[in-house]
Amino acid sequence: MTFICIILSSSFVSMELEREQDRPQDLLDSLPVELLTKVLRDQDLPIITLVECRVVCKKWKAMIDGPELRNKIWNKSVILYYDEYIDNSAYFCFLDGWIRRSITFGPKHVVAADGGLLCFNDMLSTEYVMYNPVEDKFLTLNVPHEIDGVSTFFDGMLECIMVGLVVDQSTKHFKLVLGGVLVPDRSRSLIYDSTTSTWSWILHPFPTLSNWMEVEWHSEKCVVCNGCLYWLVWDPKVTIKALLIFDLREETWNVLAEEVMEDKPGALQIVAYEGFVCLLAMDWSDVAFDHRSYDGNFLRHPMVRRMDGSLISRTRDLWVMEDGRAFKIYASGGSDVFFVFEEEGEDLEVAKYWAEVDMMFFLPEPPFRAAHEFHLWGFLPHVFHDPWSVIIPAPGVNAEQDWITQQQRHL
Repeated sequence: MTFICIILSSSFVSMELEREQDRPQDLLDSLPVELLTKVLRDQDLPIITLVECRVVCKKWKAMIDGPELRNKIWNKSVILYYDEYIDNSAYFCFLDGWIRRSITFGPKHVVAADGGLLCFNDMLSTEYVMYNPVEDKFLTLNVPHEIDGVSTFFDGMLECIMVGLVVDQSTKHFKLVLGGVLVPDRSRSLIYDSTTSTWSWILHPFPTLSNWMEVEWHSEKCVVCNGCLYWLVWDPKVTIKALLIFDLREETWNVLAEEVMEDKPGALQIVAYEGFVCLLAMDWSDVAFDHRSYDGNFLRHPMVRRMDGSLISRTRDLWVMEDGRAFKIYASGGSDVFFVFEEEGEDLEVAKYWAEVDMMFFLPEPPFRAAHEFHLWGFLPHVFHDPWSVIIPAPGVNAEQDWITQQQRHL
């Protein structure tokens, strides 16, 4: 076994992408798959090594993506980047390597994420696609044109303000919420329940404060916490910011609102962190870096907290001879946090706070950095959807539904 490990360790460094039929036979080819799997499973190999193994050949890709090895890669919270204007690939990173997945289905925007699932959709489209990157499987959902005698379309399109997703990890079932669906006389809400595979109208009225014509911006992706979905919405016309809350068990809406003197999209960020909904104010200067604290009306809600100020201050330690930089913050409910530094004129950098070892560090250079910066600086069409998300990977999908395995275009 030791001899095999030495061969593997020396081979990984020099692996190159080759056509499988052109690759010469060697000792590793002659080993049974079961033995190779055992070697890779039992050795404490870096994640980047396993990622590199996936591109050796189809046999190795199937082995690494199999049930015995995939959890060694997909075992912690990971950050996702997906931007349709760059290429049709999604990039995932936990620690020391980026994993690339080709996206072969239609919708091109990640609009919600929870429980290891991603939800894709295009604006005004009735098609929603659920995707599990661990399994590399997707499920297509289409909103019916009519539900209970009420049309879901307005002027021939499906318009909604926000999308929320929550996944039951024990059963792999999920619920998808479409808030603020525009119908002729008002805004309503739809919910899809995978246990019954049905769409239905939510009886409780959608908050009138968030009428489609009033909302200029919202937080793009919802935050899931303690059985509720949370969104930030912002209306510059009347300088009102609101926190919308949907209780999944009661299927009711609640809203907290506050007036703001001057504000802009992104001035307040929302994440699920250590079992709470945490808010981080983004209006800051170098002098006031340690005071990026939110003190508004939303803190009245029992599940809402200020973001941990000591953790935010530690981002300064990432930069030598600097006082820190502005960033976007992403988390998925646990104690790990990702920071994306993408200011115009600066190199794209992604950092992670890994709670298990109480360390903050930069992730490897994103393989899409140049294309992202080209896009960010305005050379490509404007980004309407935030390309970043964080998920906690979860293997397995509900077998009662028709999940389809993607046909990857690369090894």
